[in-house]
Amino acid sequence: MTPGSPNRAALLAGFLAEPAPRRAVPAEIRRAARGQAAPLLVAGFGLLFAGFGFFFVGLFTPWKLLQDWRLNRAPTARGQVEAVAGTNLRVNKVRVMRYTLSFPPAGGARQQAECFTTGARWRAGDEVTVRYLPDRPAVSRIEGARRSESDPAALFVWVFPAVGLGLVAWVVIARRRMDELLVNGAVAEAQVADVQPTRSRVNKRTVFAITLRRPDGEPLVVRRHQPDIVAFAQERRASQQPVFVLYDPAHPRRVLLPETL
Repeated sequence: MTPGSPNRAALLAGFLAEPAPRRAVPAEIRRAARGQAAPLLVAGFGLLFAGFGFFFVGLFTPWKLLQDWRLNRAPTARGQVEAVAGTNLRVNKVRVMRYTLSFPPAGGARQQAECFTTGARWRAGDEVTVRYLPDRPAVSRIEGARRSESDPAALFVWVFPAVGLGLVAWVVIARRRMDELLVNGAVAEAQVADVQPTRSRVNKRTVFAITLRRPDGEPLVVRRHQPDIVAFAQERRASQQPVFVLYDPAHPRRVLLPETL
């Protein structure tokens, strides 16, 4: 059924006539209301964005950063650079270098380890100061180097999966709130007092703030970017014909125009 069809109008009238809590919300109405609240396409985009983000997290996260923090206060020993090689990673167009080092920890056998710097600092054969953990001498690095191939600034890559998962969470929460509104929301008539564009955009469409005035309450504001909903509100404002609203008295910002479903 399409919005405005006789069958949809009858279904909607029967739904609005039911007192809250409405235990049997028609599937067509629930589906349309959820689509207005948060389309599943947004959740799909969020999952895709998070997936790409986690790929880069795996590549660039400095996983041994905690070891570096511990090594900042660790004892030192004299060591030697055994080998130097470039990696495939660049930071600000500067190649990250890998160093193989060896050193004799206090009271132990000679150890080998790897560490990294952005740009070359030492050559094979150089004598260097090495920091190491006494209980795990293999966890060591040259003073001034790092244990991870990437540097701490690469932690920024975690922003991307966080944004993606945030979009998914927003969709889930918005749709659950809409379900709650359909079940427990109060029904009232209101006049469309104003329809004004905002500075926000969704899918390249301007978001409009639709102000609704009830005779017995504070104004309600619903924000929508869908052209058909905006056109419906503008037409009702021009004709001064009242609209039905479904709203949460405890959270007046949660509003639905059921006639647009």
